[in-house]
Amino acid sequence: MVIFAEPPAQALLIDSRSPAEYAQGHLEAAINLDLSGFRGRLRSEEEFRRLEQTLADLNGRIGAGPKRPVVVYDQGFNTRLSKTAFMLALGGLEVYLWPQGWEAQATSQAPVEPVAAEPWAQLRRDILLTADEILAFPHPLLDVREPLEFATARIPGAKNIPLGAFGLDNARALGLQAGQEVGVHCRSGARSASAFWLLRQQGVLARNYLGSMLEWEAESDLPVERS
Repeated sequence: MVIFAEPPAQALLIDSRSPAEYAQGHLEAAINLDLSGFRGRLRSEEEFRRLEQTLADLNGRIGAGPKRPVVVYDQGFNTRLSKTAFMLALGGLEVYLWPQGWEAQATSQAPVEPVAAEPWAQLRRDILLTADEILAFPHPLLDVREPLEFATARIPGAKNIPLGAFGLDNARALGLQAGQEVGVHCRSGARSASAFWLLRQQGVLARNYLGSMLEWEAESDLPVERS
């Protein structure tokens, strides 16, 4: 998983912008795909199996697989780009993020139909954090929402560091070290996907709680702190 990289040869190009932006001009052979709205409960092995099958079917539809890298690009490093890339990486793909530098090449306006392949996925549990794992998580848990959101309702023991505080080279300033395992979450798993990539780029072994507070607050057996 690499951020801010030129696309490798033969990569599958994913444009995560809106359909309207895509239609105005995109990279040649790029398909339009936005996975930032993904929601799903993950608390049982059956739910993990369903997620893996969903990702396998998706990879099959877009022609992605373990031998072909995927490049996701968007208009800047935003949560749409980050979560789309995270979902593809979660399915076992080699993913690159390309938030800038592609714009001059985005001259194609014809929609691109993906070439289907055999469904395939290998769920990356090492980059995923679940609610039940959080209950016994011995590492820092970072809530990247805004302070007002954090004050309203939060996971006990979480530390609030808003997404805007994260950068490409400031993990140490945030008290984090390369090789250290941390959990990140937000409201829906999108902002935390951005934090995930920024930390992983610096060698911090971040894991994204995909369900985040939307899932946590919906589960009656999970503790919530409120001010």
